Amino acid sequence: MFGTISCLCPQTDLEGTLLTKEQVEEISTRISKSVSENVSKQLEKAISSAKSSSKSTENNKK
Repeated sequence: MFGTISCLCPQTDLEGTLLTKEQVEEISTRISKSVSENVSKQLEKAISSAKSSSKSTENNKK
């Protein structure tokens, strides 16, 4: 992530940076973790919904 930001702002002689490399990495890690948790929750809900939908379809066939 730091490399991407560095590429966007190639002037390394800027006085006073907004974020350090470590801060960017920490923020990136927190965002990735949050996104991963949200995707996992959505997948669990979708799988649960698909299973219950499948069960009600099977019950209707009987």
